[in-house]
Amino acid sequence: MKNRGRKAMFSLLPVEFRQSAIEGRGVFAKKAFSPGEIIVVYAPKHERLAADDPRATEAAATRLTLFTQDGYVLVPDQSAPGGWLCNHSCAPNAALFSSGDGRVQCTRPIARGDEVTIFYGWVTCNGEGSAPCRCGAPACRGAINFDVSDEDAANVRIENGQLVTTNTRVRAKLEEYAEFLQSIGQEHVQRTVATTLARLKDQPKGV
Repeated sequence: MKNRGRKAMFSLLPVEFRQSAIEGRGVFAKKAFSPGEIIVVYAPKHERLAADDPRATEAAATRLTLFTQDGYVLVPDQSAPGGWLCNHSCAPNAALFSSGDGRVQCTRPIARGDEVTIFYGWVTCNGEGSAPCRCGAPACRGAINFDVSDEDAANVRIENGQLVTTNTRVRAKLEEYAEFLQSIGQEHVQRTVATTLARLKDQPKGV
């Protein structure tokens, strides 16, 4: 799970970084935020790597990296707390945006003292990398990730970037997740689901 940097002695930021009931250290509001307000940058200090840099692939294992809109990978310097410390929630009050150097932006009203949470949008394959969710939200899915399998991939086709299937089980699974993503304003994660399934379809068996 998240690796944690050392806590700064003080900060002029509108957030503080302290222990969370969800997991490890989290990000907590020191003031009220309204939807649309930028809360904190993702990584105040970071290394910016090309997507094909082997170091970027290695760093991705920490699940703290951010793939930016201009095609680079940001690797946070964990000695500098930032938005990378935000915990996952199935009912997030903020969202991570990958433009520029990355930022965490409010999506629902946040009161002073509230923990700032985001939706990670992890998509895993065949159960590898699955992670339980401890967000405590009433509609918590029980898992941070959405897992797809070789069987799922075998029963879908991708048409114009859209998932199409005649398999009742797979269709129900994808539609349920799509409805959930829409309810929290994270529809873009469906693209990750589609690309992951497409990769599974193209991957030779046994690889």
